[in-house]
Amino acid sequence: MAKLAINGGPKTIDRQLGKAWPISGDIERENLIEVLESGRWWRGGEPPETSKVYQFENAFAKFQGAKHGVAMTNGTATLECALKAIGIKPGDEVIVPAATFVASATACILVNAIPIVVDIDPANYQISPTAIEAAVGPRTAGIVPVHYGGYPADMDAVNAIADKHGLFVIEDAAHSHGSIWNDQGCGTIGDIGSFSLQMGKSLTAGEGGICLTNDDALAEKLYAFHHIGRFPGRPFYEHHMVASNLRMTEWQGAVLLGGMSRLEEQAETRDANAKHLEAGLREIEGVSPIERDDWVTRWNFYFYHFKFHSEQFGGITRGQFVSSLAAEGLGCGSGHLAPIQKNPLFTERQWGPVCFGDNEPPDYAATATPECQRIFEDEGISLTHRLFLGGTEDMDLMLEAIQKVRDNVDEIPEAD
Repeated sequence: MAKLAINGGPKTIDRQLGKAWPISGDIERENLIEVLESGRWWRGGEPPETSKVYQFENAFAKFQGAKHGVAMTNGTATLECALKAIGIKPGDEVIVPAATFVASATACILVNAIPIVVDIDPANYQISPTAIEAAVGPRTAGIVPVHYGGYPADMDAVNAIADKHGLFVIEDAAHSHGSIWNDQGCGTIGDIGSFSLQMGKSLTAGEGGICLTNDDALAEKLYAFHHIGRFPGRPFYEHHMVASNLRMTEWQGAVLLGGMSRLEEQAETRDANAKHLEAGLREIEGVSPIERDDWVTRWNFYFYHFKFHSEQFGGITRGQFVSSLAAEGLGCGSGHLAPIQKNPLFTERQWGPVCFGDNEPPDYAATATPECQRIFEDEGISLTHRLFLGGTEDMDLMLEAIQKVRDNVDEIPEAD
């Protein structure tokens, strides 16, 4: 009789793990009704002391440990705005990792800069400091490290390289709300931090984004670039810069204030559950956790990665492993491990009428990031953050499913 569910055996997990996402409740409902009845649905029409967006900006900046927060329409807009505020020029090169959402690089192109894609560290799946250093050239202006999956990047190394070469650092913290690096909130360590508040993120309003900074001058520029060139405290129809309208609505601010009321508890729950899972993964042959570096104070993740080792797992492929786990009731993915430069927009150079000055982007089709490619194809396994919002019994069920597949590896169907 078959033991594995993929062959008709009983499923290990036959109930929902964690919690459904997104989570909302009375706070969101009351805030939204307040906005509705106020008749002032945009931050420009609301005084700062009663604006939900203003309240959210201050609450999130304080939560992460930043002096200033500027909320915007989405996480791509925050990256673009950050690059404009930092003073990016046409043809400037910006170093980004291969493992990330494509917006980390396309935001550069949208402001006429050239993304230079580099490999990741196989130990923690974050941007490789060695690869950053090797990519620095005469046109390099900055680095956009991504706290990939919410795991803090090696900001000591990143900032050391930036200081050595006079580069800016914009943290893409889209995955790392509540993650803490050496007791500092992610997104507060470089010049500017950029967060996404899109539907799947661990803090969400469906869409949205926010930039954080500790620099007063950068904060003023971020505000101007998101608010049609206005400066705080100046007359409303006085515009100082050519800039877009990237303002967040009061509706989004209302929802985000509700999410903020739960964020600390959720971050602690995810981190504690992940540590429980990691202890169990170490006991199963053929899988292993990402071992936490000393700088990881807290890991609050968008998705959680662990490692699959085919040669220790009976020689089956990553695909066979994922299919077998899915049949047991544990759905897995690969996160954003597919190297971004392999997208057609890069390989076919489909970036439209942008101005790179006298410079030209590299041949992305020939840009090799072998560690990222290997990890994507053979090793990296991702789990969504909502799975970690339950109790440790959910972690034990996940481990039971993985152990069951390992114990019955000879039963797994051959790969197509």
